[in-house]
Amino acid sequence: MKRFALAALAAVMGSLGPGPAMAVDEGSVVRGGRLYDNWNIESKNRPPNGPHPAFTIKGSAVSTTDTWRCSTCHGWDYKGKHGYVGIRNRQGADPSTIVALLKNATHRYGGLMGEASLLDLANFVSHGQIDTQKLIETEHRAKTNVASYEEFYGTICAACHGSDGGRLREVAPIGDAARQRPHEVLHNLINGHPGDVMPPLSALGGDFAVRMLTYVQTLPSRSMSVSVAHGARMYDNWQVETGALPQALPHPAYPSTAHFAADAPTTWRCKECHGWDYAGKQGQYASGHHATGIKGIRGMAGADPARIVAVLRDSKHRFDAVLKARDLLDLANFVSVGQIDMNAAIDQRGRARGNAARAGAHYRTICATCHGIDGQRIITAPPLGRVARANPWEGLHKIANGHPNEKMPALRKLDPQLLIDILAHLQGLPETR
Repeated sequence: MKRFALAALAAVMGSLGPGPAMAVDEGSVVRGGRLYDNWNIESKNRPPNGPHPAFTIKGSAVSTTDTWRCSTCHGWDYKGKHGYVGIRNRQGADPSTIVALLKNATHRYGGLMGEASLLDLANFVSHGQIDTQKLIETEHRAKTNVASYEEFYGTICAACHGSDGGRLREVAPIGDAARQRPHEVLHNLINGHPGDVMPPLSALGGDFAVRMLTYVQTLPSRSMSVSVAHGARMYDNWQVETGALPQALPHPAYPSTAHFAADAPTTWRCKECHGWDYAGKQGQYASGHHATGIKGIRGMAGADPARIVAVLRDSKHRFDAVLKARDLLDLANFVSVGQIDMNAAIDQRGRARGNAARAGAHYRTICATCHGIDGQRIITAPPLGRVARANPWEGLHKIANGHPNEKMPALRKLDPQLLIDILAHLQGLPETR
């Protein structure tokens, strides 16, 4: 059985070079594939604090930690990325020679990984690369006519990923990932995920893996509106939205002299530094208790979400330590496409640029069930009239996106002017009980 499995895998490999392929431990090869993906997660060894000295691309969206990943420089097709050469020319090379390269002054992995891990990584480079061009078309569709591998997916993968591929917060919905990053997903199908229990499919052969990729590419996308609304609630309070324990230590970037410096959970809320109007020190929060002197996020509107994720994960923000991959992407999607133009919605006196009368019926049907006709039913919260006048920017943000981890509906898909009209209606409600 083992002989057949290796033969099936070898059928889609590139040239293995000299030496008997059957002597290679496929367990070592696939673990090396996971190390190639992200060695610090797979080996549980932390990378150095600074960027990799050999990564010299300026203005890149790559996080400091990711500069130490093999896949960042050499690519998921193993042909190179960011101007760096690939590893295709090392197929079939003596693994001991590859280990020496991993330890040299360019790569600097000696001492960061144990000898067993270095050998596993070398075995992958020598014996584990697949020719992705033969399996994946240039338009990122898998090269296969198999219409469905639903039963294989449903029995092998769905227990973790869900029938629609969207169950895990640790990763993006896998249908989207397979369409957008097929080479990476194919690598993961064959080798598994670093530090995870995902079963590698290498012994079933590359043809099987690419057919599974084809089926995964048919899984649905996650709605952008759903992603943005979730990201907006995390911008409000990600600790509540995700059910995380409140942070015990202040955020390192929160100014020690600012008003909430001693309130650790508050210092970790995005809105506390960047404001409900998203303008930071350039907007309504340039003074007062919520002033931090930190710039807003308006300049990131329209930016590539991948670039925003890199910022969220950098040494200043450090959100990769507390948020899952799905949450980071949702927060990035909000920053990129979900910000409201608060200046167009609210004037300098804090008054909504809307018609309160037009929103009366909407408030009484959509909102009053929880908040009451006068906005005072929820006794644990201030009257809505007071909130809408004192902080209309927060009010509009929550009308559009809801409250963190509560059942309040997010109305952002409705007519934007209607949301402003609802805010105007709230500003006409009583301020006191």
